[in-house]
Amino acid sequence: MSTTTTTATRSAARVVDAVKVYGAGDTAVRALDGVSVTFPAGRFTAIMGPSGSGKSTLMHCAAGLDTLTSGAAWIGDTELGGLDDRRLTLLRRDRVGFVFQAFNLVPTLTVAENITLPLDLAGGGGGSDAEWIDALIDVVGLRDRLRHRPAELSGGQQQRVAVARAFAGRPDVVFADEPTGNLDSRSGEEVLGLLGRTVRQTGRTVVMVTHDPVAAAHADEVVFLADGRLVDRMEAPTADAVLDRMKAFEVPS
Repeated sequence: MSTTTTTATRSAARVVDAVKVYGAGDTAVRALDGVSVTFPAGRFTAIMGPSGSGKSTLMHCAAGLDTLTSGAAWIGDTELGGLDDRRLTLLRRDRVGFVFQAFNLVPTLTVAENITLPLDLAGGGGGSDAEWIDALIDVVGLRDRLRHRPAELSGGQQQRVAVARAFAGRPDVVFADEPTGNLDSRSGEEVLGLLGRTVRQTGRTVVMVTHDPVAAAHADEVVFLADGRLVDRMEAPTADAVLDRMKAFEVPS
């Protein structure tokens, strides 16, 4: 990693004693059951687990897209539970980026316009922003596609636009939910490599939900969930090691 020790040990996002219950009474589902986990700044962390393990719920609550039943979620030094709707919306706009399985690009905008959309909505676009965007375009390899519209791009290229857009506002953390789910294996590898490269070259933070051991192997660390609980963590993962660990916890691939 190219980030400093100070950056690596700072928390970009975390949850403490996180509980999330959907429904009530006999139909209640405990999606998170006392999870405490920190996502260090300047790192690429993958969250793994079977369907129903709570991995997407953890991401949504850590990102401020959903609220916890009890416990606390933090972005940097800001506790999300203490924010009203307006301040939470502003925090997500200014300090959090998102990459989803669906590319969610605006079809009538060019690549350049899609990338800078978060800055336009926030009223940014000054000189320092222009320098950052210019460097980001080189990182994601889209300089020759800036005037194209999404329909003129491959799926992998569209997801690279989505990645650049997520980083455009220099967020504290980017959350990626199955970002390669709609891509073929080659395009998926390109996007995963891009996420890791962006973390190394910009010092930003990525938290990715995935079910794929090969995808998880691109991360610096893997967090394993099962039945709404944190069951293990793995540093410097390989696909084979992740798969073996999943089997050890009887987590189906």
